[in-house]
Amino acid sequence: MEMKDYTRYPNSLRAYGGAAGRKVGILIEDEPYILKLPGNLKERNMKNVRLSYSNGPVSEYIGSHIYHSIGLPVHETSLGTYNGKVAVACKDFLKNDEKLYEFEKLKVTFVPQFLDSNGNETNGTGCDLQEVLLTINEHKILNKIEGVEKRFWDMFVIDALIGNPDRNNGNWGVIIDSKNNIRLAPVYDNGNCLNDKWDDEKMQHCLMEPKSLVAEAYKGKICIYELNDRRINPYKLIEAREYPGCNAALKRIVPNIDMSKIAKIIDEVPCISAIQKQFYMALLNQRYENVLLPAYQLETENSSIKEGMDKWKQAIYDRQKSMKDVPYKNELSKGDKEPTL
Repeated sequence: MEMKDYTRYPNSLRAYGGAAGRKVGILIEDEPYILKLPGNLKERNMKNVRLSYSNGPVSEYIGSHIYHSIGLPVHETSLGTYNGKVAVACKDFLKNDEKLYEFEKLKVTFVPQFLDSNGNETNGTGCDLQEVLLTINEHKILNKIEGVEKRFWDMFVIDALIGNPDRNNGNWGVIIDSKNNIRLAPVYDNGNCLNDKWDDEKMQHCLMEPKSLVAEAYKGKICIYELNDRRINPYKLIEAREYPGCNAALKRIVPNIDMSKIAKIIDEVPCISAIQKQFYMALLNQRYENVLLPAYQLETENSSIKEGMDKWKQAIYDRQKSMKDVPYKNELSKGDKEPTL
């Protein structure tokens, strides 16, 4: 993989927000790109973090390419350097007459009241899972777009695979143009996956402790979404198979996960260590083999059983109906009498 030097590209004169790190607008072959720089971790005084700068650009690149390998629409990304630091260039997917409306902007315009566990009205900005699903299904703007809930659950499953705990209301949304045409935005903001603030020493220690690896992969993880005012473990939610939308996403996503393709994506990144590559694949394999694949297999088995039961019930119903539709024929002649017991 070629690592481009992004310092030689002209500024696009476009400004980009967000709290994940510094962003610079550049032009590559006259096309606008968002250049995401690694976050300065020293400024944040984070506990147990020894890195000076995060691995966010690499995580953004790998996470986005995993999304692409599975078949979801995602922003284009490439790796390079900027002032000597690793950076990721993300192609700006907005046309000149288009505007991105993040989900958070739509959620706070939703009229029905959201109540917390104590019955108090919320301000609508939170990531309560029930609030999110209600907004997706009943918001007047989102109702005009096909596949919004499908996209939400597809992201939920793939984010579980790549370990992105921060698919918050501000990093997914819809695009509206000047003629009020609306479409789903491609998936973007994947830089919080793959333990982007861990150093090699911490990764190596986790690899040597099987229990720590399992805990870090799925048992001890939480994400941004909440139920009853508590952050949820996305892997437990997937395993419970209580949400039909999530179950449907499992059946769409898991057959398209090719771990050999994912290994190739990671192996071809030139700016990360062998420890990082080993650690990333260990996490991904744990989640795929111990959570996603078993949940998918159970769901498909149950679907097959249910389908068989439905066919059996339909056959019984059809048989009973056909019997009712057959006219009764009295086989006795006019002169005969009904037999008596």
